[in-house]
Amino acid sequence: MKIARLGCGAVLLGLLGLRLLYAHPAPARPWFRELPRPLIMAHQGGEKQWPSNTMLAFREAYKLGADALDMDVHLSADGELVLMHDTTVDRTTDGHGMVRAMTWKQLSRLDAGYRFSLDGRSYPYRGKGLRVPRLEEVFQEFPGARVGIEIKQAPLATVERLAELIHRYHAENRVLLAGFDAAMLRQQRRLLPEVASSATPEEVRIFWIASQLHLEGFTAADYSVLQIPLEHNGRHLVSPRLVEAAHSRGISVLPWTLDSDREVEACRAAGCDGFNTNVPGLMLKYRQDWWR
Repeated sequence: MKIARLGCGAVLLGLLGLRLLYAHPAPARPWFRELPRPLIMAHQGGEKQWPSNTMLAFREAYKLGADALDMDVHLSADGELVLMHDTTVDRTTDGHGMVRAMTWKQLSRLDAGYRFSLDGRSYPYRGKGLRVPRLEEVFQEFPGARVGIEIKQAPLATVERLAELIHRYHAENRVLLAGFDAAMLRQQRRLLPEVASSATPEEVRIFWIASQLHLEGFTAADYSVLQIPLEHNGRHLVSPRLVEAAHSRGISVLPWTLDSDREVEACRAAGCDGFNTNVPGLMLKYRQDWWR
């Protein structure tokens, strides 16, 4: 019996050693080079300051000094990559219906600032000419900006259209791919191996558990960043241990979505590389405190 236990232990150690041999750290990506710390990413362009996923929001956030512009992509009925967070246009525009059921011409007629309000009573962007933009417009207007792109509900073929657009505008070093759909992200990594990507929820879960057991060295990183909430279901996810483990594997940590000084302080104390925020104007001020 003792010999059998020793044999099982040897096999287990051998398997662990083999896993460690094949585990590899995250590849270095230009997206993360020469960026200030903390990196500030404007979520939907700054959803709590300007109408979500509009060119106005991206312009204002970029003008203020946001380091990256975060956006959500859908495929229109006629094959255009358009920017919208929800699967429908109802919450943010004066229209109704599924994004994927509407053509670009139909989407372009909508008022993308129609429902934006800071106080629930006034609507300062109604009738101001804001419309649903295409992803291509962002590449055209911000040729030097880093962007984070999440493909929302769409067929896998959407990735081919995205890859073509990224290559056409030579944006490989400026794009960070993200998403909750594991199949979609795997397809993006396959077609865009040179582009940085975030971990899927399952990859985050595996890495978090491994980091708590100090076994992060056994994880193979096909992603460059953990985009992760500070906590989930009452459990604190972001900690100095997690960040230390991620950095040892060449992975950056960018929590989402931070809108208060308390959240930023928790992020700073953990040693994070930056964060995603709905209020980039406010967060840029907090960066001065972070440095101090």
